[in-house]
Amino acid sequence: MGLKHPVAFPPKIFNIYKPAGISSYDVVRHFKRNLPPGFGKIGHFGTLDPFAEGVLMIGTGGAARLNDFIHEFLPKTYLAVGKLGEETPTGDPTVPVIQKDESLYFTQEISSFSREFIEERARARFVGDYLQTPHKYSATKFMGKNLHEWAREGVEVKKEAVARTIHFLEIPDYTFPHLTIRATVSSGTYIRTLFTELAHELGTLGHLLTLKRESVGHVHADKAIHQADWPMERDPAYMNRGISVTKVLSFGTIILNDDQVKYFRNGAFFRSLSDHPGEISSPYRWLADERGEILGLGEWKSESEFRPKINFHSEGPV
Repeated sequence: MGLKHPVAFPPKIFNIYKPAGISSYDVVRHFKRNLPPGFGKIGHFGTLDPFAEGVLMIGTGGAARLNDFIHEFLPKTYLAVGKLGEETPTGDPTVPVIQKDESLYFTQEISSFSREFIEERARARFVGDYLQTPHKYSATKFMGKNLHEWAREGVEVKKEAVARTIHFLEIPDYTFPHLTIRATVSSGTYIRTLFTELAHELGTLGHLLTLKRESVGHVHADKAIHQADWPMERDPAYMNRGISVTKVLSFGTIILNDDQVKYFRNGAFFRSLSDHPGEISSPYRWLADERGEILGLGEWKSESEFRPKINFHSEGPV
């Protein structure tokens, strides 16, 4: 076992640009090896497939415990380019094409569709709440294993369709047979599946060629840290490149006096606090001491009862 280090840094979230060709865990592993001692526990908020690129958010310290909140409150925006008329088992370019549409309808009718017509059809069919069945080659869990693991063992698991939300959908470009989509979606939405379903809506097959996650909430790819600037040699100053959790999840902040800080750290609940709502409408609030240090996250259980939810000071050594 390696040496254990006490947590020396406040919780941070790093906006990382994952390049295509490596896994999300490859990125986490690099940061785990090269961040300075005392960064705390580490984890990412939402897997990007190896062929995909873009925003991969990594949390350190107590921030690694915010996964569910990131998924619940921050929609994701993707830019994807796909090819109509061809199908792959995975819905992406990592495996060979298994079926092609050579019909006259595809070559003569779909090829003549306008970008505006496709966008209108796409929005009418998908924008809002809709049911999406997880792709058999996905990270969705079944009996403790990812669906793609079952699929590669020759076992096809039928999962029930799950309610997802498409907040926004546009077609920036259509150059037959290549179709570009930009979509802002709720957590857990598979863009590969969305593109395939859009192809079916148009009357043909389809699979993705490229996929870029442009943003998670207001955390954008144009401000992400690219691979050339990832940490090396465990430099403590690198932790300054992380984002405060309060800037990623703007729940609002409640300031506690010294006595209240002690109560919070002991897990006590409060019946009266001066509330300061944030930009995100929710029952959650950040808790800070009078010096501005973020202590954790609490939740209004009722109008008069506020309970601790996450205590960053309980974060153990790594």
